[in-house]
Amino acid sequence: MWLHILWLLLVFFNSTFASIKSEADNDGKYKVIRIFPRDAQQLELMRSLYNKSSDLQLDFWKAPTALGHFADVMANPNMARPLITFLSEHNIPHIVTIDDVQGLTIEREGRRSETDASDLDPIMQAFLKRAKDASSRNKAKYGFGDYHSYNEMVQWMNDIEYYYPHMAKVFSIGTTYEGRHIRGIKIGNPIHRTDKRIIWVDGGIHAREWAAVHTALYFIDQLISQYGVDPQITSYVDTLNFYIVPVANPDGYEYSRSDISPQTRFWRKNRGQQICKKDRWRRERCCGGVDLNRNFDFHWGETGSSSDSCSEIYQGSGPFSEPETRAIRDKLLSPELYGKVDAFITLHTYSQMWIHPFNHQRNSVPSDVNDLEEVGKRGVKALESVYGTKYRFGTGADILYPSAGGSDDWAKAKGNVKYVYLLELRPDEEEWDGFLLDKRQLIPTGRETWAGIKVVIDAVIKAQRAVAPGVSPSSPSQIQQSQLRDQQLRTDIQRRLDMLRITHSSSTRKDRNRNVHTSTAAPLSGQCVDRSPWCVNWMRVSPDVCRTSTLYMRQDCARSCRYC
Repeated sequence: MWLHILWLLLVFFNSTFASIKSEADNDGKYKVIRIFPRDAQQLELMRSLYNKSSDLQLDFWKAPTALGHFADVMANPNMARPLITFLSEHNIPHIVTIDDVQGLTIEREGRRSETDASDLDPIMQAFLKRAKDASSRNKAKYGFGDYHSYNEMVQWMNDIEYYYPHMAKVFSIGTTYEGRHIRGIKIGNPIHRTDKRIIWVDGGIHAREWAAVHTALYFIDQLISQYGVDPQITSYVDTLNFYIVPVANPDGYEYSRSDISPQTRFWRKNRGQQICKKDRWRRERCCGGVDLNRNFDFHWGETGSSSDSCSEIYQGSGPFSEPETRAIRDKLLSPELYGKVDAFITLHTYSQMWIHPFNHQRNSVPSDVNDLEEVGKRGVKALESVYGTKYRFGTGADILYPSAGGSDDWAKAKGNVKYVYLLELRPDEEEWDGFLLDKRQLIPTGRETWAGIKVVIDAVIKAQRAVAPGVSPSSPSQIQQSQLRDQQLRTDIQRRLDMLRITHSSSTRKDRNRNVHTSTAAPLSGQCVDRSPWCVNWMRVSPDVCRTSTLYMRQDCARSCRYC
């Protein structure tokens, strides 16, 4: 029955689109329409609309999830009137929340280079003054309270490294489809320490989510500017290493800044290769880009994504088909990080949600869900205590909708990270302006989110102290460096074994794009090869590893260990 309804839906839009002849029917404006399905049939119609949104050239800012919840959809000038007519014909309640998306974009983000401080409350004025004052604690200056280019962000991180070389180091995790380096910054004192536990933060994996990028940058500033001033921050930097990648999708972010037209400003995906095809109405459409948060190898392609390259949630040709997702994977699984990352925080907008794994299906949680919930709920409470901002808490599948292939689920299941959270920042899903967060809310968003994240950091430090009571994590001299490296290596190997077991038991489909650490096929009979590219490095660090970790090394380092 619903296939028949979908067929009628497509026919209706096709005929209505063809009937538009006068300028009165098309005012040239992109619009956002909020839709309120009242019964199961209307909800199913909205879901059908959502599933075929790429054919209809509709951009759902908020997907239809359940009765009692609304959907927000942006329609281009050609489709806005047909959509409104369709909703009226089927008695589906709706309102136009943004009559002119481009006009609102200019109003909110326009050509103003910085926020007018006179519009801000005293706390924000003080923050801006500190950020711009030549005598401020952070010698590297950045215009917080505004949106900036990727190059400006990278330059700021380079300035931080220049002024604070003992506690900051800029790195690249890889290059994008268009050749940009994906830059991040490591913060820790002293910076050369590699044995400390790690907090990972990234933002901007979806191009249009600018407030997430700003918030990640705010975290960097707090760690640098408050070091030596705030005892809590000082302890963080002395005890842990922070790896922060503020823009995980630089190509998409820069593209979304390149024009004020809605189809550009609200670009979501990366800028991957274009694929041309004919749609249902025999029109040729060429679409590029992949939703990077559907491209990770955890239940890839199973739900909440699309195989249609024109879809906003296009999953890619296979898991890790994109250079950006491979870069995140390779960094987290590198000897530098693997087995040391205790928290993985990925920032998104919008809806004000604090999400923990798993998201690929409802009622699916990891075995340590009690720990995730306990820390996460305290984080939400701390966040709310700053301005009273209300957040929902749970798995994405349970409070939003199921979606597979996300970076957070992968980090938990295959990256072996303890505390994994995806935060959907301001505004609340009830707000009408969605991704166009007013600049005056940027600093408050950063402040409240940082308050919540500090709860996670405290949990990591507490767990670390519980494992090694009486040993200060900032005093490596208590252990010989060679012993420390060897101990860490063995921990890494054991965690990798655990990951392999999880992968083997949970895999339900053939891995069509294996990651760099397992990219070489298992040795065929009569062949003697290493499956891992790290064997020589491991043996250099720990000469006895072939003897002490026979099971693992025989499997992945057969040639280097001379097992064959």
